[in-house]
Amino acid sequence: MPGSMIMADDIPPCHIRIDKEGTWYYQGLPIINTNIYLYLNQCLGRDDSGRYILSMGEERCYLEVEDTPFVIHEVYLKSETAGNKPAVLWVKLSDGTEEALETGSLRVAADNVVYGRIKAGFCEARFTRAAYYQLAGYLHQDREGYYLSVGGVKTYLTQIERPAS
Repeated sequence: MPGSMIMADDIPPCHIRIDKEGTWYYQGLPIINTNIYLYLNQCLGRDDSGRYILSMGEERCYLEVEDTPFVIHEVYLKSETAGNKPAVLWVKLSDGTEEALETGSLRVAADNVVYGRIKAGFCEARFTRAAYYQLAGYLHQDREGYYLSVGGVKTYLTQIERPAS
């Protein structure tokens, strides 16, 4: 019925899965077409229950996400040229987008995997091993724990058991 609220149970599966490395699969086969992959990333959302869904026009379906829908591939320091703003850490995500790292959102899981919130708080992303090593250049430890030091600002990382996507 048009205009009716779509309940989480009314959304069918897409048969799409995202593994912990950020690789998308359709019916068990990797999605290798870059244009399709990027389009699906743009259609990604969440329903009221927190499940990840794809919304393409009137069609909606839910997908399985093994860990996080995005992974962070690269961390780099970016200096602001306008004004006297301090340098900021930026990240490059699995969908090719780049954004400033929300340093206050960094969390360390029990298996020492680092997560951070992305896309204006939409979800958490997992740092790849390479990105973690890039981030590690800015990490320090004191009696209170691990902290990130960028532009003279100290931000402590929170220990968690698993990511809260």
